[in-house]
Amino acid sequence: MNRVIRRAIGQPLSAAALVALALPGFAQEPPAPTFDKWRPKAGVYAEPGKDFQSNCDDSGGLTIDLGEKSVSGYEWVCYVKKITDVGPGALKVDMVCDDYNLAQNLNPRDPNWESRKFNEIMFIKRLDTSAISVQKSLNGKLKDPPWRAAYCPLKTQRSLAEAALRAKEEAKQKAEEAKRKAELELTLKSAHPQDGVYAAVGADFEERCAKFSDTVVAFARKSIVTASNKCEIFRTRVQLPDTVRIGADCTLQPASDRDAVSVQNVDTTPERENLMFKKIDDKTVILWIINNGHFTGDGRHLSYCSDQVQRAYAGQRRTSKQSKN
Repeated sequence: MNRVIRRAIGQPLSAAALVALALPGFAQEPPAPTFDKWRPKAGVYAEPGKDFQSNCDDSGGLTIDLGEKSVSGYEWVCYVKKITDVGPGALKVDMVCDDYNLAQNLNPRDPNWESRKFNEIMFIKRLDTSAISVQKSLNGKLKDPPWRAAYCPLKTQRSLAEAALRAKEEAKQKAEEAKRKAELELTLKSAHPQDGVYAAVGADFEERCAKFSDTVVAFARKSIVTASNKCEIFRTRVQLPDTVRIGADCTLQPASDRDAVSVQNVDTTPERENLMFKKIDDKTVILWIINNGHFTGDGRHLSYCSDQVQRAYAGQRRTSKQSKN
């Protein structure tokens, strides 16, 4: 120490040296303790005792898979947010949990109890090669003491893992089936012309639109009205992504001219279909009316009328409905 002081007289000390002299032992502080990153074996655990094997066979009291960020028990399941090593062979696990019974017990009148989430913690400590100590909070509070959980036999683990894998595959298949169904429904919906007023393309297109005298499509109301026929739809079938075939009960309108052709009765047609739409784009469709059991010819090319016409028609329908009421 004298040598250090004598040297200091000859030249200025560095800031670090001054701090070291002012705080004895500063440089000698031991490093923070480090722990082996022990993790409990993934699988099913149950409380040791006479019911140990039966509890294991019933998925035990606890399933831990920190690799998959999952911890679950009887009617509760948690997603692991954070794992903290708190000592040799000891962990603190922060989780977000769904707890069926806790949610109901806390507030049975809550209409959204099924979607309620709980922030919970779990302390897990290694006792030996096959047993751990577990303490879990309830609604964020550590009310119950730690309990001993033993790793279930390997035969049981394999059986439960296989069952879980089958359930996962089934859930995946159901999800894929639901997705395909949703995509199909979207395709079916996109094949249908949008509801509204249509008219045949030609010199009198605007006049036909303004008088609503050509074609009115209303799949939402299961109705199609043409200049000569009024039809009530009872079935639709998408044949191609852009074509929908229709079965409808149609009657010739009283105001129709003598050249008007009535729509053939579905009882005398193949597959009980007597109308067909082909969608060209969102504004253009082709309508066929069955003739002698066949959709023949080029069909009628119809275009969607202007937004102003659509609003006028909707207003007329509202007025007519109010008058009837």
